[in-house]
Amino acid sequence: LHRVDRRQRQMCIRDRYLTIDIGNSFAKLAIFQDGEIVHKERHHKLLVGNVDKLYKKFLFSRAILSSTRVIDKRIITAIQRRYDMIILDHNTAIPIKNLYRTPETLGRDRLAAVVGAYVQYPKQNCVIIDLGTCNTFDLVDKNGTYQGGNISPGVDMKLKAMNHFTSMLPLPVRQYNDDPIGKDTTSALQNGAFWGTIFEIESFIHRMNALFTPLNVILTGGDAEIFGSKLNSKIFVAPNIVLIGLHEILKYNEE
Repeated sequence: LHRVDRRQRQMCIRDRYLTIDIGNSFAKLAIFQDGEIVHKERHHKLLVGNVDKLYKKFLFSRAILSSTRVIDKRIITAIQRRYDMIILDHNTAIPIKNLYRTPETLGRDRLAAVVGAYVQYPKQNCVIIDLGTCNTFDLVDKNGTYQGGNISPGVDMKLKAMNHFTSMLPLPVRQYNDDPIGKDTTSALQNGAFWGTIFEIESFIHRMNALFTPLNVILTGGDAEIFGSKLNSKIFVAPNIVLIGLHEILKYNEE
């Protein structure tokens, strides 16, 4: 196995960084240079070879990894032996104040997302809604304080749960219907998953607007584009907000 030696490290481009966000479905890797994403890719799982190929092409100087699932420690160890990489956890220094009572249980993607929002919209109240396997709702205020947030099932999880925990309800095809009132069991289940999520999002935004005004609403995650076009509220779709937050945390921890 090759290792990045001292001479190779001297060849690294100082302002070029690798961010790795491992979610429930995909591992997303992005190369940042001068604060901008210059390359992005995703894989079903993280392999050492993925990182090696990116290094050969981009000569990144440092890396950061965040994961919401358990990863083979041998892969992490192998990457850390090769490259200067930090693993995001509750002990990592961040540029915001965290009021979460159990920071060790806070999802790393949620933490990175609120940092990304704080960087993208400084001195503004922001709700970050990540729509994927689970839906997460998080709020960072204009003073850079993470207030906390909520977690609920995503669309697919809702559909599967209704099928799994009952004896008669089928598992329908995932589908958005313009009519919010189901006319049969299939459309009723689909609407419960899709329209139920829309109502949940809009209700949360309404409640947060009463507490933190004015308020930016940022959607991210695999289902962000789908719901972004269905909501009445003014929102920003930011698919890279977690990666942006990871980049900022990495810079914040530069020696």
